[in-house]
Amino acid sequence: MVKILSTLITATLCLSMVSAHGLHSIEKRAELVCPTVYAPVAPGAYPALDCTPFTEDPQVQAWLKLVDFSKTPVFPPSIKGECPVDTASIPKGRCWWTCQKCEDKDDIVVCPKVGTWGLTYDDGPSPDSPRLYDVLKQHNTKATLFIVGSRAVSYPETLKRAYNEGHQIAIHTWSHAKITSLSNAEIVAELKWTEKAIFDVIGVSPIYWRPPYGDVDARARNIATQLGFKTAIWTQGFDTKDYEIPTAATPETIVAAFKSWLVNIPNMKTGFIVLEHDVLPEEVDVAVKGILPIAYAAKGLTMEPIAQCLNDGKPYKEGAGTFKLLPPSSTGTNGTTGPSVVGGDGKNTTSAAVGSVLATNAPAWMAGVSIAIAAMFSAY
Repeated sequence: MVKILSTLITATLCLSMVSAHGLHSIEKRAELVCPTVYAPVAPGAYPALDCTPFTEDPQVQAWLKLVDFSKTPVFPPSIKGECPVDTASIPKGRCWWTCQKCEDKDDIVVCPKVGTWGLTYDDGPSPDSPRLYDVLKQHNTKATLFIVGSRAVSYPETLKRAYNEGHQIAIHTWSHAKITSLSNAEIVAELKWTEKAIFDVIGVSPIYWRPPYGDVDARARNIATQLGFKTAIWTQGFDTKDYEIPTAATPETIVAAFKSWLVNIPNMKTGFIVLEHDVLPEEVDVAVKGILPIAYAAKGLTMEPIAQCLNDGKPYKEGAGTFKLLPPSSTGTNGTTGPSVVGGDGKNTTSAAVGSVLATNAPAWMAGVSIAIAAMFSAY
């Protein structure tokens, strides 16, 4: 039995993860096989990669004592995170983001200031993440990186680089499971093993977490809150769908959708948070060859981590870590004296210019976008 378990656990090191919004892997290999019989996690080790951890483990049992489940709303786990045929049958109090598009008052779904883009990437780190980090570093841009615990264990040096370069590190669960489909204890295990894995690599514990697929309800939120985490999703309608390449989307369709968002930004009452990923090569490709060049060419678009746009200088339980909160009214670029704000020529401009640019320079802005799109298409 031990030999069989060892084989199964080893297999998870090279097989796929349930990534983003569909079943596909880091290298699009075979479907994941997880162990079905509990075996204790050895000291200094971790659960099987990309598999929901067993709750019988003594470490998980200790973490369960951190939650008062008598205060947790009682709703049955969903069936694979899927919505019932009759969504009207879902109790209003469940506030299920996936099926009811319900946002709790404490959910982080926008950046408060108009023209501010909460720049986020999910599912890393991966072998392709450094290519993304290179481009962000060239432009002195910081992002919020929602880390899968299993990826933190697989690519610790890449995670260290992201943290050392000042990106905000956040939690994206251990196995990328649909959280509403899990038991209370499994939710605790998914969050806390990820927190531990990240802490073991970079020495700090993230406060922010994002549920995979945005799949969260009142039950999961309550558990996460009791564990000291803040739930961050994204702005509805701002999902790039980069995970659909190459089956249901192309780089061109994703860029076209992004262009349509830019047209509407001046009419929004708040800023926005976009869903992107950095686990697969094609996801990073469309970011560095398509979306980011357009963003850097657009006038008055402030790109920054979620913690920055919320003016939160302590995104970790231990404090600031390497994260530097910059004054909203300062000038310069993110990482020096102010958030990353770019002009139509691709050069950095000042935060103070954002309001006037969004209000008066929309035609020039979109002209810059059109040039960038033409360049992006030629790159492909």
